[in-house]
Amino acid sequence: MKKIIIILCLAVIAFTAGAQPGYRHGPYPGNSRGYGHSHRGYHDSSLYGGIKFGITASHIADGSSELNASGIKSGITTGLAGGFLISPFAAFESGLYYVEKGGNGRQGGNKVTYNLNYLEIPLLLKINIFSGNRAVVQPYAGAYLGLGVGGQIKDYGTRISSSSFYDADFRRGDSGLAFGCGVTWSFLHANIGYEYGLTDISDSGFGDRHNRALTLTVGFAF
Repeated sequence: MKKIIIILCLAVIAFTAGAQPGYRHGPYPGNSRGYGHSHRGYHDSSLYGGIKFGITASHIADGSSELNASGIKSGITTGLAGGFLISPFAAFESGLYYVEKGGNGRQGGNKVTYNLNYLEIPLLLKINIFSGNRAVVQPYAGAYLGLGVGGQIKDYGTRISSSSFYDADFRRGDSGLAFGCGVTWSFLHANIGYEYGLTDISDSGFGDRHNRALTLTVGFAF
């Protein structure tokens, strides 16, 4: 079902971009001559915002191999983004996102799923590279701050579930590096990014554990 939703979203992006060759409205950079809400040029508005949603593929890197959660787990990510132009070719962006992370593994021969759900704040520097009359390529790099807000550890052999954070298996705080690249057409946006966790999220004393997550999102500016 998730794959179907993503395919439909990408189809909408491609269709809309092709159907509106001269459209420049929207706070994401829309073409080589205009930002913001105007058809007249740069800096009609230095502020922009938008909504993004998509999927996450994540795992937990375990330095001690005690957890065994290196299997990929899929989840969703969604939230609001906002930023401002530093220059016609660079912007600072932040926001608030709900991101589902974690990993899959086996314990005692049983499948175990670790669900770690976060609220995250990104702190990103984005570069605008103009391509043709409509598309803007936007590589970015920065950091993220995360707070665990829910999730469960599920043992499919024993059929026992426990809270990821409440039962003190994982710490709620997370932070790390974020980098990736997006493409903007008019008011539509697609992005692929990677989050490399630097904070030890383990609360069990069995060695360092870090989040690793690949995200794919689409979005709309307002």
